[in-house]
Amino acid sequence: MHKTLKRKILLLSLPALVGFLVFYIWPFFKSIGYSFIENTFTKKFVGFENYKAVLTNEFFLMALKNTVIFSLISVTLVVLLALILSLGLVKLSSKWSFIKSAFVMPYVLPTASIIFIWQMIFNTDTYYALYEIQGLSDFLDILPLYLLFVWKNIGINVILITSALIKVSPEVYEAAAVDGAHGIKLHLKITLPMISPSLFFVIVLSFVNSLKIFKESHLYYNTNYPPDVAYMVQNYMNNHFYKLNYQNLSCAVVIFTLVLAVVIFALYKLENKMSDYTN
Repeated sequence: MHKTLKRKILLLSLPALVGFLVFYIWPFFKSIGYSFIENTFTKKFVGFENYKAVLTNEFFLMALKNTVIFSLISVTLVVLLALILSLGLVKLSSKWSFIKSAFVMPYVLPTASIIFIWQMIFNTDTYYALYEIQGLSDFLDILPLYLLFVWKNIGINVILITSALIKVSPEVYEAAAVDGAHGIKLHLKITLPMISPSLFFVIVLSFVNSLKIFKESHLYYNTNYPPDVAYMVQNYMNNHFYKLNYQNLSCAVVIFTLVLAVVIFALYKLENKMSDYTN
């Protein structure tokens, strides 16, 4: 019975697995090959010369720094706000189906349909007047992206976190309260460890979504070269793709993938420690 079930699951997942291998894994290894050649025409092997060129390129370093800063700040902000909202909304579980519908709307709306509204909000004389304040120009350039990211992603995070909070038994809190845990200490010692698997998924999902901000950035700024503070790794890759500079593009992909792997591995280890603490 179990063998038959496993065979059916394997057959059903086979198209997705083949698609993942063809459209993700194979191109990635192809990119690794491109990163070690002079160009796609001569295909001369140059070792790590391309990596040296990319890692010393001021625009790549600026893009990498901006991407890391944006991801750290935006993910931290959206997860904390979602956690705070979820702790309040968990008491409204009877109306949860209606609330879920409202929170999920920003996440599913097409980006192109909402950028126009955001441009109307920020592309105004009042907003540009703030640029006269010394030292605020960079902050004002990137602020719309932060607000857009939080507005679009906080809803789905609230849904996921609240769903996890609902499953936590009230008896656990009652027992902790008897032992003297109250307020913030109660949530740090009980809530966070109990929902750590869901919270880990929310953080990873938010982190991945923060890397997709290029789409919103391209539509909002309406250029391949946004302000320096908003120039991300995706902008760097896209510009080199237009230039047919595949070797630099491939190097950037490999380097960025390694950075992502390290970050996700660190998050995974942190989640395991929290799970062990709960158990």
